[in-house]
Amino acid sequence: MNFNRSVPTDTVLPHVAYHDVEEALAWLSRAFGFVEHYRYGDPVSGAQVRAGNAFLMVKRAGLETSLPDQLGYGTQSLTIFIDDVEAHCERARTAGARILEEPHETVYGEFQYAARDLAGHHWLFSRHAHDLYPAQWGADVANPVTAPAHVAPMLSVRRGKAAVEFYMDAFGAQVLFQIEAPDGAVVAELGVGQSRFWVADESPEHKNFSPETLGGGTVRMVLTVHDPDSAFQRAIDTGAAVVHPVTDQDYGWRVGRLVDPFGHHWEIGKPL
Repeated sequence: MNFNRSVPTDTVLPHVAYHDVEEALAWLSRAFGFVEHYRYGDPVSGAQVRAGNAFLMVKRAGLETSLPDQLGYGTQSLTIFIDDVEAHCERARTAGARILEEPHETVYGEFQYAARDLAGHHWLFSRHAHDLYPAQWGADVANPVTAPAHVAPMLSVRRGKAAVEFYMDAFGAQVLFQIEAPDGAVVAELGVGQSRFWVADESPEHKNFSPETLGGGTVRMVLTVHDPDSAFQRAIDTGAAVVHPVTDQDYGWRVGRLVDPFGHHWEIGKPL
């Protein structure tokens, strides 16, 4: 499936109606932390906002549309997944959102709170607290869901702990998982945006060698970002070395290539 920057999601894109789009945008930003992507119309008739990986459209209610605050009830609830549920709840409360349920853990493994917005729409803000099979809490499973398959590279390095610190500083990586052996060797899973990769100290006895040991590598990592120039410079300032500077290429990308202090090559760019 192709990527469309005007509709940067390919799962579900809710459309939520309000009496006044501009008022709703300001309120959603203040209370729920939504970030505006774009707006359109004069006067403004619609907009797109995001929170983390979730996107939704905000639209002006038409004559044929009745909002929950007019009906006296809602017909749906929207769930947004966030990391810090408690802090988000306090932000929403301070901004005037009506808190319907305080942060709590559900029987199905979520930690969440519920709120109502200025138009009466019902929202849940949640994070996964546990991985539970539905039957564990009493649900009847019709078609089991398994975790989707994905590929994540594992980078063999010398000085694993130092490598983890470098990727955090250079690329803004987050540590999702990390273990350390008695001898100080580490295995860590890191996340950058929606992508994940692993870092592990080399183990010659298991035929895992770092580029420093081999004198080079056989793969390159490709990091796609909105601002390649800034991301590239951040990595250089953190200790990477330039292989090719960031330039516009004939094949339609603006991209540069660097080598990190552990011998792995990275291309940092974006499609033009």
